[in-house]
Amino acid sequence: MMQPMKDTNIEQNTPAPSYWFDRFIKDLSVVHPANTVRAYRQDIARWLAFCEASGINALTARPTDIIRVVRAERERPTRGDQPVGARTLVRRLSALRQWYEFLMLEPELTGVCRNPIPGGGALRTAAGIVSGQSTLLRYDRPHPQTLTSDEIDRFISHLTATTHRDRAIVWLLKDGAVRIGEALALQIPDIHWAGRRITVHATKSRNSRVVPLSDEALIALSNYIRLERPKSLDHNYVFVCLGRRNFGKLFRYRAWVYVCEQARKRADAPRVHAHAFRHTCATNLAEAGMPMDSLQRQLGHRHIETTLIYNEVRDSRLQREYHQAMAEASRAVCPSDGHENEGGRRDE
Repeated sequence: MMQPMKDTNIEQNTPAPSYWFDRFIKDLSVVHPANTVRAYRQDIARWLAFCEASGINALTARPTDIIRVVRAERERPTRGDQPVGARTLVRRLSALRQWYEFLMLEPELTGVCRNPIPGGGALRTAAGIVSGQSTLLRYDRPHPQTLTSDEIDRFISHLTATTHRDRAIVWLLKDGAVRIGEALALQIPDIHWAGRRITVHATKSRNSRVVPLSDEALIALSNYIRLERPKSLDHNYVFVCLGRRNFGKLFRYRAWVYVCEQARKRADAPRVHAHAFRHTCATNLAEAGMPMDSLQRQLGHRHIETTLIYNEVRDSRLQREYHQAMAEASRAVCPSDGHENEGGRRDE
């Protein structure tokens, strides 16, 4: 007698949700970087654990089951007894939505013919009705966090682990708006000195783009390569470890996090982190009038909608400057040393 297939849902004679979960993650890892895959794995695994604890078959889940997990997550305290934030829930539901889209590609095997994740307003409305609140997942998109020039200068001045390497990384982040992973993956042939640009191999979209650099960033990069980077290496990666233990090996993200954390504490600059440099550069370029399509290419965003957040930053600056100009105009019309009476004569 033939044995039943391992890890199988016997009632529907189809592979269990864990089988389709593993297949989805495996396919996802082909086109997405490791950090994205890790986030999807955690979000979907959390949903499958909820289904198991609640007696729900994930392959036959209904929208009401999704509302149940939304309520449970919103009521579950996290650090500081705060509930899970709406932005986090939106990200998790996005991962689930894409998993169910994957399952719908083979409905005859998975039994999934419709996506149980309600979209947008439907989810907010349904969640609000179930919970007795107006909404559960509405949130304001904050503007990107930017650093002041004083914060940046203090941080750079406290980068004492090396003479040139760490400063060169910061200049790439703050003047090129590259991601930290892209900076650490830079290789010698990617630097075009005469053209004052580098070729960046995006870690997020796996595409390549050309990024122009300022003269100061190129000088910092040149100083590091000429004066500090070991001459004889068996690879072309620009940024390498300079300590005795891993001398000459690729300088990795965790090592940068440690260096950054030490400098941040010494400089008393808690807001400084790698992505804040990128946001600061993009905000400065947007405020200086750089067109959004050019800024999109500089940042390597796949969709222009992602870049448009910096257009809102530019609009905020316009509003601020408008009110400043109106205040100046008002002071010019109403001089402080007196005022005119109805006859046009100034009171003595």
